[in-house]
Amino acid sequence: MRKVLRATILAATAVTTGISAAGPGSAAVAAPQYRLVLGSAVTLEYRGINARGDIIGVGLDAARFGREEGFVLKAGTTTPVFLADPGTNNQDSRPRSINDQGVIVGNYQKNVAVPGGAQEITRPAVWPGPGAAGWDLGVNPAGSADAFGVNGRQQIVGWEGGRTAITPWVRNGTTVTDLPPLGGSVDTEALGENSTGVVVGEGALPGGNQVALEWTDGKLGTLGQLGGGSWSEALAVNTAGQAVGSAAPAGSSLFDTHAVLFSGGKAIDLDVPRGVNPGTARATAINTSGVIVGEDAVVPDVSGIGNGFVHRNGHATELGSLIAPTRNVRLGAAAGINDAGDIVGTAVLTAADGTVSSVGYELLPIAAA
Repeated sequence: MRKVLRATILAATAVTTGISAAGPGSAAVAAPQYRLVLGSAVTLEYRGINARGDIIGVGLDAARFGREEGFVLKAGTTTPVFLADPGTNNQDSRPRSINDQGVIVGNYQKNVAVPGGAQEITRPAVWPGPGAAGWDLGVNPAGSADAFGVNGRQQIVGWEGGRTAITPWVRNGTTVTDLPPLGGSVDTEALGENSTGVVVGEGALPGGNQVALEWTDGKLGTLGQLGGGSWSEALAVNTAGQAVGSAAPAGSSLFDTHAVLFSGGKAIDLDVPRGVNPGTARATAINTSGVIVGEDAVVPDVSGIGNGFVHRNGHATELGSLIAPTRNVRLGAAAGINDAGDIVGTAVLTAADGTVSSVGYELLPIAAA
């Protein structure tokens, strides 16, 4: 997830969409397919959602001097519960994944002493639920590491940084095992997993090339590239083993990546709308039914947050076109979708004076009449 603006957040807002009747002489307005609920004023972004509707994100924690910290918003509630950083004098918790039991994994910044002063390193953490204290996973205890995924079997995946390479790992119970890295790569990362233990990620190669990867039963395989390109990454995988992410076709720069589905050793372009000035697009999540969400570029844009999209039945649609018109709200990057079809992400708000800020959003499907 791109870093969002640290602008003053507007007042807390909840928007319930409905069907608007078209006035005389006006064009008919398509019926909304989702009900939009914006997060409270302290939420900056939503990062994921589980089957029961618990949401993880990052917001402004008043109890810690207004710092940006991770939180969980339990299904049916409106008040974020901020995650406690493991240890003392540590900060900046960042949740990355939540399983259906409510267990959360991610990272925090640990303060460590170094010759002549101190520095922060990224450490992997797990939180067993809302309000519960988190703890360090202990991977690569003297250095940096991060946790990206947790499934219902409590299997956790991530990466660790060594002196010469970044390598992937998987944790089962209390046992941490290194996953095989891509040959020739000094930066191989595990970025997501499904309920059966299939892990996806990427491996970077010298010269700027990168390959989307998959580990099944600990065995490494490549997922493919797009149109003869040499750069791809896998960010999520569903229970059926369908992986999604982004890839750059031959002749394109990393500022022109496409949202893709990986299948049969190839990256399949999802044909996500990218506007008049194409930019980066990526698929960030996929549910059991194969519905995909993600973000595509807005050019130009000062927020650094792309538009959110949903891809289903072979077609990609901008999320903003699927809700009732909502003034000064743009539905930005979609980060998660559960099997009920609930979508979460980051909305961009524009105040009357032009100030831009961000807040988490949830989209709830409207049942067909």
